[in-house]
Amino acid sequence: MNAPAIPGFTFVQPLGSGGFADVLLYEQEWPRQRVAVKVVRPDVVFTDREKALFRSEADAMARLADHPYIVDVLTAGETADGRPFLVMRYCPPPDLGQRVRTKPMSVADALSTGVKLASAVETAHRSGILHRDIKPSNVLVTTYSEPALTDFGIAGRIAEVHADTEVRMSYPWAPPELIEGRSNGTVASDVYSLGATIWNLLVGRSPFAVPHGDNGSRALATRILHAPPPPTQRPDVPAALDRLLQQCLAKNPTHRPQSAMDLARELQRIESSLGYARTPVAVEDTGGYAGPVRDDTDPDVTRLKPSVVHASVADAVAAPEPARTSRAGLVWAGVGVLAALALLVVVLVRSGEEPQEPPLPTTASQTPSDPIVDVAPAPPQVSVERTAQGYRFTWAPVDEPQEGDSYYWVDPDTGQEARTSDTSVVRPGRCLQVRLVRGGT
Repeated sequence: MNAPAIPGFTFVQPLGSGGFADVLLYEQEWPRQRVAVKVVRPDVVFTDREKALFRSEADAMARLADHPYIVDVLTAGETADGRPFLVMRYCPPPDLGQRVRTKPMSVADALSTGVKLASAVETAHRSGILHRDIKPSNVLVTTYSEPALTDFGIAGRIAEVHADTEVRMSYPWAPPELIEGRSNGTVASDVYSLGATIWNLLVGRSPFAVPHGDNGSRALATRILHAPPPPTQRPDVPAALDRLLQQCLAKNPTHRPQSAMDLARELQRIESSLGYARTPVAVEDTGGYAGPVRDDTDPDVTRLKPSVVHASVADAVAAPEPARTSRAGLVWAGVGVLAALALLVVVLVRSGEEPQEPPLPTTASQTPSDPIVDVAPAPPQVSVERTAQGYRFTWAPVDEPQEGDSYYWVDPDTGQEARTSDTSVVRPGRCLQVRLVRGGT
């Protein structure tokens, strides 16, 4: 691997790779210690948006650096060729997701780890930060065998995320409101992902994954949207813990524990009922936190989310599946030998209702919202031209644009996806999938 030269650090070996960055092991020269360095890969087209996300990650992790269950950021900078990097405390692999894949945790350890992670998430929320990508692979393990939450690369300020034009997510751990595009992230969505992570500690897979079945993004999203929250089916897991985790996975955000602290307290109560010592909650009272912010409105890779589940050509002509989601126009654009074959249009239309679920006992009964019924907008018109930087894709609606219109594009070569109000993008590959979402639905 062509590791970048960073003054004061000596490259040792690679540790892993994510959607757009590598994580490398370096030896810091003074004070001498091993550190993990997250650096953008040289083959990635790094936009101003990506740079902003990288800076946001450094700021968020630095702000939370004192927490015992959050990975420390030591410093940040840019390589000689302009690639941003973060220097973090080194936690030896494997991450928590890899550890429980072959040997799930005991109930006692899962409860204790859940309280510790809830402490970290609650501290982030009290600091005004949403993580938005909580999952087992983003939980490292320190040399003292403690969990440490990392990867705040898509974190957002609680008061500002509603204005985001791009939102990333990891399908196995994402709540329905993110998959459907009804939310850009809330306290409740972080609680969902945290509950899914604790569920995984007990079972070794994500809650809606099917052993030996189809666990692609589309299949997972369909089950997350419509299947009831599953129990762990472990005989040693107490019924109270199964119920709590199913509540965390509720389709309706108001049926979940209303904060990470609420979840931590419930986990502590279960610890006490089983005769275990209560795991302390490590939360700093930063002040100024007015409670949960509610929003009315391999597949584990972090992706930029589409608001409607993907479909293939074969899926589009098959019988529609039950769903309760907005419909949107979809078009593929590409550069090939025959220009006439450059566009492929797939429109996914589904209807139906999601299964009912009981609310939390402590939550007032809610009035079910009316089903969403939208008319599918026509796919946008897309043109392609070659530039010195790659291929420029430009699109526009076939009818009059409406306030709140946005677009989702997917690069099939890299798997990168984005939601944006822009009408063009430059990509290194020759194909792009573009979807119109009418009026911000």
